Amino acid sequence: MRKPRYRLGEGLELTGQPIPYVRESGDPVHRTLRVYTQDPGVSRFDGAIAELPVPWEPVGPGPTGALFVVRDVYEPTGEVFAPIDLDDRDVVGRGLQPSTTDPKFAQQMTYAVAMTTYERFRTALGRLPEFAPIVRRRPDPRLEIRPHFKREDNAYYDAEAASLTFGFVKSTDASAGRTQKGAFVFTCLAHDIVAHETAHALLDGMRPHLLLPSNPDVDAFHEGFADLVALLMRFRYEEVVRRGLEDSRETNLDSRILTELAREWGRSDGGGRAALRQVLYRQGQPDDRVKDEDLYDPDKEHHELGAVLVAAVFEAISRVFDRKTRTVRKIAAQAPGARDHLITLLTREARDLAGQFLNIIIRAIDYCPPMDLTFGEFLRAVVTADYVTVPDDPYGYREALVLAFRRYGITVPAVPDLSEDALLWKRPEVAMPAIAGLSFAELRYIREPGWFTTKDERQRRGTVLGDFVTDGRHRFFGIAEPGKRDGAEYDVPVIESVRTLRRLSPDDELDFHVVAEVTQRVRRNRRWFFGGSTIVLDETGRVRYVVGKGIGNRTRQAATDAFLARAAPEYRAAFETDEWNRAALMRRFHARSRRRRRRGG
Repeated sequence: MRKPRYRLGEGLELTGQPIPYVRESGDPVHRTLRVYTQDPGVSRFDGAIAELPVPWEPVGPGPTGALFVVRDVYEPTGEVFAPIDLDDRDVVGRGLQPSTTDPKFAQQMTYAVAMTTYERFRTALGRLPEFAPIVRRRPDPRLEIRPHFKREDNAYYDAEAASLTFGFVKSTDASAGRTQKGAFVFTCLAHDIVAHETAHALLDGMRPHLLLPSNPDVDAFHEGFADLVALLMRFRYEEVVRRGLEDSRETNLDSRILTELAREWGRSDGGGRAALRQVLYRQGQPDDRVKDEDLYDPDKEHHELGAVLVAAVFEAISRVFDRKTRTVRKIAAQAPGARDHLITLLTREARDLAGQFLNIIIRAIDYCPPMDLTFGEFLRAVVTADYVTVPDDPYGYREALVLAFRRYGITVPAVPDLSEDALLWKRPEVAMPAIAGLSFAELRYIREPGWFTTKDERQRRGTVLGDFVTDGRHRFFGIAEPGKRDGAEYDVPVIESVRTLRRLSPDDELDFHVVAEVTQRVRRNRRWFFGGSTIVLDETGRVRYVVGKGIGNRTRQAATDAFLARAAPEYRAAFETDEWNRAALMRRFHARSRRRRRRGG
């Protein structure tokens, strides 16, 4: 019997797929729920509370919706707190008043922030986000939210339990701010933390192999990306942005209100003065020196290294903000008493800009390799993704990102220079025919291109792509012939996903794409090594980009081996077992943050 050249991954084979509620005629558009915009430690004069419009869906007690199920269980005893009913007459309208003592408010807030984070990804991607296959494998493929899971100095996304898990701690005698010494501090009441953990889950759904810590940037990227999502989601609150600009002497984005993450949790122990993390705001001219301790360094603890990524993106945002508001600032400088009007205009610009950059970094994931990502490759993905959507770039968003990454010492391998042309991913060197069966004219949908399709159609798409990439074209897609040779065992390549999307450009032009992943692993010296590629097709089924990580790249494998030699045991175990423990990796990603945070982690 002939051995298969490839197989379909779980993402294509699984039936379970949580689908957002589809509004019917007469349904409301949103459900308004009150939330803390940051956390309970923030003054109401800094915009601490806001009314958040959440996509409407019929929900049961919990809340229990189509995507998320809030199950407020206290793990040590198994006690389940009474669930909130958003349709209760005392709740319906704007939801419960923010409270640190009522568990039902925490249930309301975690649901609201998770839902709006999901919706933000959906808007940016031009398709429905997916949860990881390990989550969808469960009888109930929805993500469970556990607001008060245990007394633990942590919060984390647990893929194997399909949950967002939030701990709580007692503040120490060294706590600061509005936190009473000895009082409980709940991570589920920190807007940044809820958005951060939801971003982890959504990133894992987009690129499950990005959890494999094969180089110093991988876990740092997961943390930095989730921090960026949390930070930029905060800019949707007008009063917070306005107060941040008023708090800044130069009406720029350097205010602590806009740059601190999880302030209350961070100030609950230790020196009691710092937020959990704060953006390294070191804005300057492109060639101005950045302090050595703030530069990219692969030996940094991964939260500290992720902070460099956050700093680079935030500097780019700040630079574009200054450029776009230069004229209105000059006009305001000539008009005494115009500061209030200036703040209003700057607030609107800052909110719009943060939303645009959030779209850019989320869309960039579609142009990242399936595994072994570096910060430099993420920059290339950002530049390519934005170029596809906005070729002209009139305000220099991409230039600002390139200059900021360079200033913080983030290098880009395999490019001759940092010009936009050099950074863009290139089309395949060899001309390839359109893939019959994957043009938009031949695809079958349930509703529209950005929606999930049937299992049969997913399998058909995967089979068409598998036949194409394994038909003598291996070297272009980062994979090799399966089998044993030269002391190595090459596993069968896996078609992980074939996703369709539809995006609207700022010029109101529709852009259709197919984004797919093929992965493979090879075992050498009792350790698995991973390769493969992200494949982007245009609407005709032609290969537009192949973003690959070659399975036969011995230099890359040597670098991975060198990194793992000094890495945590959980990291090495992920490459030495057939089924790696995703939950252990995510807990490891998070567990060190509190011990290192005083140095910016």
